Amino acid sequence: MLKLHRYFLLTVAALVPLLVSLYAYVGQLKPFAHWKWIDIFGEGGTAVMAAVWLGIICYNRPRGLVTRCFAFGFAALMLGNTADCLDEFFAIPKSHLWDNILESGLNLGGMLSLTAGMYFWQEEQRSLNRHMEKRERVFRDHRAIDRVSQIANADYLRQQISWQSQHGAACLVMLNICGFHKINRHFGQAQGDHILQSLAQWIVMHTDAQDVLCRYAADHYVLLLPGLNPQQAAEYAQTLCDLIQQTGFPLSQTALPTAAASRERVRLQMRFTVSDVMHSDTLSMLSRQLQQAAA
Repeated sequence: MLKLHRYFLLTVAALVPLLVSLYAYVGQLKPFAHWKWIDIFGEGGTAVMAAVWLGIICYNRPRGLVTRCFAFGFAALMLGNTADCLDEFFAIPKSHLWDNILESGLNLGGMLSLTAGMYFWQEEQRSLNRHMEKRERVFRDHRAIDRVSQIANADYLRQQISWQSQHGAACLVMLNICGFHKINRHFGQAQGDHILQSLAQWIVMHTDAQDVLCRYAADHYVLLLPGLNPQQAAEYAQTLCDLIQQTGFPLSQTALPTAAASRERVRLQMRFTVSDVMHSDTLSMLSRQLQQAAA
């Protein structure tokens, strides 16, 4: 992500020596005995921490309104506190007001920008919460995200099952792809992983808000369906499987040798099994049932 912000970061970095040069040119260096080390460490340390926060924001976020607000805010705070710190080294004539205006303006502008960033971040977070609702429901833990499918993993699923067992009836539906090993063998593992991720995103888009989708293992997905009995869950799962079978999933564009291959789509055959027993051991039982069905 840093490459996306390199020009902004270079500009901010260039302003620091310009500030030092300005204070050195206009002001007079104070004697060493007059340096106030508490102020130097306090203001200088704040500037350093603002620079660290700026780096963290730019390293972890793409460009956008929220990122700009946070980045400008931290950059302004860094420069404002740098100017405050330079006051401890250089004596500026009292007839000059620009240094006070510069310090106060940068710090105030930085706080205003950060406040705007917090507001827009809150709006962004609400949108992300709605997007993530079917993936995380009542728990949030970034460590539970499966690397391949980008949905929750089996550990997170067990947490959901434990919570649901105390909050009402539900059903578990385990789905898997028929002959998925053939896809890996024919197209390669990278394309197989892409298909797993595409299928996960498709299921998330085609399920209800209260449903939770997790990846159990390999090509096995589990849907937690609150409020449904086994018959309703089976009908629901059959409808999903029929729709998946009618959908062609495109291959990843990054690993395709030819232009013709880029238009190729993979059609998936699915199988499923259902249980209304809310217990972590149910998962291994459902997995065995699918393995027996495939034999």
